[in-house]
Amino acid sequence: MAVQCFDSSLDLTDFTADHDETASDTRPEEEINLGAFRGLAFALILETALVTLGGVVFQLLRMLF
Repeated sequence: MAVQCFDSSLDLTDFTADHDETASDTRPEEEINLGAFRGLAFALILETALVTLGGVVFQLLRMLF
């Protein structure tokens, strides 16, 4: 979702924050998006399982024929 900003001459303060804190202190910490790493880990586990299964099948076929 795109964020659009514009310059304004109005000075709007944050009425919910304490006056002792600045606006940057009241922001929640940014959450790190781990979706890409989770997908990569799933792909690596799936590839490892398929390669292992393929190796076992190959060895069984080699022993039989």
